[in-house]
Amino acid sequence: MDAQLLKLSKQKDKALLKEFLNTVPNDKIADIIKTKLRQSTTNDNDTVLLIRSVLMSSPIEEGQSNLDRRQVVIDCVIEWLSSDNRDIIDKSGLSSSVVNLVLPEIELFPSNTLYETALTIINLGDQSDTIHSKLLDIFTKIWNALSAANEQIELNDVFEKLISANWGNQSIVGVCSAMNEMELSNKQLEQCIDYMIRKLHDVDLEGVPPFIYQLLLVSRKGHKKNVLKGIFDYFKNEKDDISVEGTAMLHISFAVKQDQELGNELVKIMKTNKMNQLDIFSTATLLSVARIHRLQDTIIDLFKSAIISAFKDNERYQQCNWITKYSTSDSTKFSTVLLEIADRSAAGWDQVIQSMTRLSFILIDSVANQGAFFATNHSRNKTSGEPNNANSNLANLAICILARLFKHHDVVRSEILEQITSRIVTRSNSANDFVRLLEIIIRDYPHAIEKHLTTLKDTLDLLSYLPFPIAERLLNAVRPVIKTNQQFRDDLILVLRKSLFAKDIDGREVAVRGFLNVLDDLLAELKQNGTSSQAESVAFEILGLLRRCFSQQSEIRACAYNGLGTLSEDYTTFAGDVFELLSAQFMKSFERNTSVPCPIKLDSCIEPSSSGGFVKTVEPIHILLLNTCRSLQAAASDSSTCSLIIESINRFRSHIKSFIIRLSNAALEDLELDKTTSFDVDTYEGQKNIQYAMLLLPLYEIAIDYEYSMNEMNADTSEVILSLFKKRKDLMDLLSSTSDRSKKTINANKPSSSLKFITKVFKDLFANENNLSEPLRNLKSNIELVHFVVISTGDSLKAAINDPYRHRDEESFNICIELCQLYLQILAQEDSDSIFANNQSFKKGPSVLISLSNHLLSILEIIRNVWPSRFVEFLASVCRLTDSDQNTIIASFIESLRDIVMKFLSGRSPIYKEVSSIMQVISFLTGTFDKSNQDYSQHARQITNWVNELAKDRPIEDTGLTKELISLLIRVSSDAGENHIIHDLCADLHAYAGEIESSFADEDEPMETNIHYQIISNKTFNVIISQVFDYLDHSLDELIWAISKLRLYTANAEEDVPSFEQDICEYFILYMKILSELVRTVLSDTSSENLFKNLAKLYKALQAFVKYKLAFIGDISQTFIKVISISGSDITDRMYKFLTIYGQRQQLADVSHGKKKNKGKRRKEINTKQEARVQRESRMIPQLIYSVEQYERHLIQLSRKSRVDFMQYMKRSTSRDFKIEISLLNEESSSEDEKENTSSASETPSKRARLS
Repeated sequence: MDAQLLKLSKQKDKALLKEFLNTVPNDKIADIIKTKLRQSTTNDNDTVLLIRSVLMSSPIEEGQSNLDRRQVVIDCVIEWLSSDNRDIIDKSGLSSSVVNLVLPEIELFPSNTLYETALTIINLGDQSDTIHSKLLDIFTKIWNALSAANEQIELNDVFEKLISANWGNQSIVGVCSAMNEMELSNKQLEQCIDYMIRKLHDVDLEGVPPFIYQLLLVSRKGHKKNVLKGIFDYFKNEKDDISVEGTAMLHISFAVKQDQELGNELVKIMKTNKMNQLDIFSTATLLSVARIHRLQDTIIDLFKSAIISAFKDNERYQQCNWITKYSTSDSTKFSTVLLEIADRSAAGWDQVIQSMTRLSFILIDSVANQGAFFATNHSRNKTSGEPNNANSNLANLAICILARLFKHHDVVRSEILEQITSRIVTRSNSANDFVRLLEIIIRDYPHAIEKHLTTLKDTLDLLSYLPFPIAERLLNAVRPVIKTNQQFRDDLILVLRKSLFAKDIDGREVAVRGFLNVLDDLLAELKQNGTSSQAESVAFEILGLLRRCFSQQSEIRACAYNGLGTLSEDYTTFAGDVFELLSAQFMKSFERNTSVPCPIKLDSCIEPSSSGGFVKTVEPIHILLLNTCRSLQAAASDSSTCSLIIESINRFRSHIKSFIIRLSNAALEDLELDKTTSFDVDTYEGQKNIQYAMLLLPLYEIAIDYEYSMNEMNADTSEVILSLFKKRKDLMDLLSSTSDRSKKTINANKPSSSLKFITKVFKDLFANENNLSEPLRNLKSNIELVHFVVISTGDSLKAAINDPYRHRDEESFNICIELCQLYLQILAQEDSDSIFANNQSFKKGPSVLISLSNHLLSILEIIRNVWPSRFVEFLASVCRLTDSDQNTIIASFIESLRDIVMKFLSGRSPIYKEVSSIMQVISFLTGTFDKSNQDYSQHARQITNWVNELAKDRPIEDTGLTKELISLLIRVSSDAGENHIIHDLCADLHAYAGEIESSFADEDEPMETNIHYQIISNKTFNVIISQVFDYLDHSLDELIWAISKLRLYTANAEEDVPSFEQDICEYFILYMKILSELVRTVLSDTSSENLFKNLAKLYKALQAFVKYKLAFIGDISQTFIKVISISGSDITDRMYKFLTIYGQRQQLADVSHGKKKNKGKRRKEINTKQEARVQRESRMIPQLIYSVEQYERHLIQLSRKSRVDFMQYMKRSTSRDFKIEISLLNEESSSEDEKENTSSASETPSKRARLS
């Protein structure tokens, strides 16, 4: 029968086939079709012809039998597609032909038949792990047919069974593809997407990318947000392969290219939910999408603003420690995420490279334009340290990202180097950071940079045209290349030769720095590897080039002298050659004729001006002599120094001996510098004499240095040193008695003593005081000499550490320890009666003890900047402690300083200035505590109690010390949670100054009141209250910022929102209690203006808090109600009273000034001050009133929304219209009418504040 059926199927006339089919039972037809489908292993045309013939010969309109026959065909195809021989079906290609044949016929079936068929296919999928994709094509066709027929009941039932079926993991991707082709309602589409997102977690790893692709296709119909959030949530919770994530990102990028709305939705999701920005996959996806031009700027700006905001917030978190239990800084998370993405870009995430590179460049440029440090016109010393703020940390992150991208990807190396070159050549503000990036790249990835040396050479060709700080850093950056690449070194030397004769003095100084760098590296190579003829020849060639600098400007010579002097100390085998070079130069200015009193030819050291212009120093003879002596000592200590150089050394020593003798014997008159000498800076003669004096002053110091270092200490030596120092002092006094401009020149003159000498003499004088020899006692008895030594120690130490060619970090660190130990020892031994504090010579400047304290602080800052990781080790060594806990060591150091403070305050005549300088050290140390440590509160509380007792018990009237004490008290008590101390202090300020409502007395005559803080007095009142206002100003800024964080915290539905609100309310109550004391206090004009500013900021904070409650109404706590109540009763009411009385007091003051018969400049000065005051008030007071009104306006809205009557606590003023006539102050005040006008202008503040 099957042969007959097949034969009839091949005939053109289908009438016989119809007749035959009507005679054959449907089950026989089904068997024939099934058999034919099973036996077909290739693309069998007979099978397709058979099925087509059956369908064509069974028109639906001719009866139910034909419909049944058609159903048989569909059932046979479905059964065949669901059979176990799926591989054969796939290979044969017959399935496509068969399904393409039956698909058009599906639309002709009635709805009930389609419904049953759809359920059949769903059941097949539910019972099998896999399902043929063509079955899903049939299902999709059936669904769309039912949808076209608007069979909602059947559709809903089929859809429910579809998404509830247990589809196998291998089938789910096909199911998703089918859903994409189905015509779904909005609700069904949402359910479909939710279903697909749930099934995403069940898909095998290799099936995730195609599944996501199908999801993205479905998103074209709608619910894009759900699709993207589902994908992000999946990768956030699942640990997938990096390659899978990379493929998924590519799919998303492709989908965004095709669908603009999907890209907009992606940006919106990342913008509204910051947690997505802290997730690696979602951040990398957005960076990948940023390659699309239309979204590039939007995405980069989003990341830029988010990252900058996070880093700025990080500074706030460090200052506002209490908020960290609710919200933490995102800056560390951003850094971790971006650096991880940079590393993963090497494992297949190539699509993020372009965007990350661009983002990093933009971040560096953005922060460089915001901070003064990033300007390229200033060098930064090593002792100043690198800045540690939001901008610098952000720049460091961007630099690290670019360095890692440079490491992993050759494709971006050229672009990064081009950008570095561009920023350097154009003198961009970010040039410093890009040079730092270059330095890291060259140091860490030397092999990667080798292909791009041509770019570096091109940049170095412009070396002489760059600003000196940038050029200097660039030379330091390329030093590793100079060491390893001889050709590069030779090219650099050629560039430096040209720069040596550049028009700009900076270009020549850069050339000297470059030669010294090359020389330093060559000498290090010789020292490490032994003799090398090639290296030696290059070194001597550079020496010859440096010798040419000895005929250039003073700055160029000084740079060469200092560099050679330092190198001679580090490489003693080379010291002899340096000595001969420098000594020969020195002898040109040395006066060999011993009958001449002045041993230096001063005329040859300055540049004469024939046109009467400014006189300049051409030979820095003091720097030359100092470094000649340094090289002499280094050469003399080296056993390999040749005999010729030793003879030169001996000859030079005889010259120096003559130099010292003549200098110590020569009076000022012999040097043509005495009281009759002109030091007028406006004349040529005066300028020349000042330059002579400025050259001689450091020569005395160098002579003292040489005499002390090279000779045994005996009576003759000490006499020579004292004689030299006396001559130096006489010259200093002579210059000090001249004009202020010459005084500034003296103060700018830095000590010229070597660190070796200054530390030696300091130790000799103070390390073992009980066994001092008589010569040393003579030296120590000269207090001014001791003061000079103390001052020189700190300055010489800074100069040595900042010296780029001095490679003795460990030695410098140990010197810092020894000096600090001696500083503390001296401070502990001396008391308030010490000659180091009370000598008459200190009346015009700091005493020895003050200088000791200042340099103690300076060294602590140096350690913190230069060796931050060894700061605790340093403190432990100074205090000789074995404890390793940071806070314990710092507390011990502070304890020793506290004892010194108490001793200085408890003497017969307290030395307040000395205590003030020690308090600066204590204040610095309190800032180095580790606040995250559990014992921090305990240490802070101990310091708070001590300072609080000092403020209460000591009637200190020194304003400098008062400022240090109160500043420390406020800061530490705030950190320790002892905020009531600040309120108590303000209560005493209120009690001391008096109640503004009860007295119009002058502020200089306070009421006699019992107060707890004895530190409050006429002299200290303004200092203390200004510190309080500074604290309030800073604290209210923090509070406004904390409220913004509370908004985010509440929006994320965190659990501790009530606790967060409670803390903010408590801080509001604290600050308002403080202000309620101050707003009732009789204040001066300046303090009143500070009060107005703080009140305006308070109402701004209150307004922000009320607006937050409007956005998140929730429960109204009793603490919040208390905040509103205090703001009305204790602040607003009293503020209006203060303004009223303040206005009346100003009116009386203006009238009294008008009555005084001031004339000339005095009268004009008073009018100017009045005008300036009223101008300030015309801005501040309206701004304050406006802040109050805005706060009350939002409070009314909150009352309506929460149904809590907050306005019962507020008493609103009805008279707030005012105008300050500033022009009236410019008129003469002699007539009665003018007095009235002035009075009217003064009355304005009271009008604006009048209560109803």
